[in-house]
Amino acid sequence: MPRVALSPEQKKDYMVTDLPYWFEKEAWKRKKLYIKDLAKALGITPQAWNGRKKPMVNGKPKDSFSYGDMLILFKLLDIPEDERLKIMTL
Repeated sequence: MPRVALSPEQKKDYMVTDLPYWFEKEAWKRKKLYIKDLAKALGITPQAWNGRKKPMVNGKPKDSFSYGDMLILFKLLDIPEDERLKIMTL
């Protein structure tokens, strides 16, 4: 499948949609943590975590993590500063 260039809006939508999955992948890769561990760190249930992965009714991805949530997860997973910057910028 050939790669196509994404518009800035499409790239933003993709990154917002992919963020929960990225956290799950990094949690397992770095610390062998499960969804329940990530949810516990944020003070939510695993079901609420999975609810954050669902798009809104209009089909646009919802911004599922607050800045504070992301800081908690970055610290929990020991994400280096350069990767944090890569994730936080479009």
